[in-house]
Amino acid sequence: MKSMIHIFTGFFVAVNLLHAQDPKLVDETFLSALRTEAARNHPAARSAELRSAAAASDVQGVRLWDDPTVGLSLSIARESMRADDGDIFLSYEQPIPKAGMFAANLSKAEAMRRAELESSRMSSLEVSAAAAKDAIELALADESISLQSAQLQWLGSMTENAREMALNPDATSVDALRLESELARENEILAAARRTRESLAQSLNLRLGRSLENSWPILTLNRDPAPVPIAASEIARIQRANPKVRSMREMAVAANGDTRIAEIEKKPQFSIAVDSALYSGGDARALNVGLKMSLPYFNRTSYDAKIQASQLREKAAVKDVETIRLEIASEVLAAVNEVANAAAQAHAYSGEIYQRADAATRSVEASWISSKSPLTDLLESNRMLFSIKLEQRRFVALQLAALENLNLLVPRK
Repeated sequence: MKSMIHIFTGFFVAVNLLHAQDPKLVDETFLSALRTEAARNHPAARSAELRSAAAASDVQGVRLWDDPTVGLSLSIARESMRADDGDIFLSYEQPIPKAGMFAANLSKAEAMRRAELESSRMSSLEVSAAAAKDAIELALADESISLQSAQLQWLGSMTENAREMALNPDATSVDALRLESELARENEILAAARRTRESLAQSLNLRLGRSLENSWPILTLNRDPAPVPIAASEIARIQRANPKVRSMREMAVAANGDTRIAEIEKKPQFSIAVDSALYSGGDARALNVGLKMSLPYFNRTSYDAKIQASQLREKAAVKDVETIRLEIASEVLAAVNEVANAAAQAHAYSGEIYQRADAATRSVEASWISSKSPLTDLLESNRMLFSIKLEQRRFVALQLAALENLNLLVPRK
């Protein structure tokens, strides 16, 4: 009996020391700081940033002029012929840019850069949302520990009452023994909750690139749920806010650039050519300047097929934009519905449901102390009240997590 009291006392002191810290409210300011830290340190976000930087370098790599071609050849003819015609021949050829080709390549590269930028933004949002949801789950664990600590305190008080009641010659010690058993069971549940809390804290540290041993203060959730967004307004923001849609739009622009490039490639390629003949034993023999032109007409069918393929890919890219928009709109509807349901449940569990359960528990407790109600009624009533409190906290956390999912689909910034 004494060992049970010592265990309870020591554990409750430890819980009180833990909760003596000032709790940290998990509000938008707190979550925003975590999102920023995760986006700055997570390797997935850094990898996406590097790909975006590579795409920016690709833009710088677009060139107007193709490389020139130079040639050198030597004659092995008779000396008289070499003296007349020259025995050293030099050539230089410079392709002339096709009209519109540079602009088309630049437009495609710019579109790919913007697409990679949106992909990088999406990666940052994903790791940021994951970190925020870990913090919300950690706060829910702290809320659960707080409620379970209060449950232990209540069981301790009821155990003392039962012991005093057992001193009555007409009473038995059954209720005291039963309550001590409940106290030991709740003690183990609380210990497991604290271990879970430690695991969640380590997971959050990993997300943020911190040391696993980094400690977190006690986190707490808002008492009431946040306002519910309007689904129609969120869906209207998809086109301009969702990184996937914006990236797909840029891919459609890049596909248009491919079509323009294919059409320009069908045109003849002109080059300026300069040829000279020199004699090793004397001076120059000839200098020729000319204009060369490629003949793409023999491969017209091939060029036409490439143009058609590019046009089809461009049309498919446009349809892909609409497809992804519809998919995200469906996800937005589901997220808003989840936010609304969680808010409604949180309000319900903190209102009339809680008030009635609290009144019932107080009534049964008073009745049990006066020996008018069995202990089973008292325990059942208290478990119901505890469950309602925990559910209310859980629904507040669920709503915050659903809002993170919604922000991932239609970011606010």
